[in-house]
Amino acid sequence: MTNYEDAIQLTNRLTLTEKVLLLEHLSSVLRHDIETEAYRHMPWEQFIDLTYGSLSDDPIERNQPLYPGSRD
Repeated sequence: MTNYEDAIQLTNRLTLTEKVLLLEHLSSVLRHDIETEAYRHMPWEQFIDLTYGSLSDDPIERNQPLYPGSRD
């Protein structure tokens, strides 16, 4: 028996509330997987355009010198 067939049998035993929760979970996971797959096949220029400025509210800061003894 495959994982899919196992999942179908287990799903048939769930209550309506559990099925709704499962559907919400699967929807979230599927949305994430589709977005990830889309980014993997996207030209790099388009990826840069979409992600440019995404960390503007959380700038990267260096609190310590990069090398011991440097003053930067």
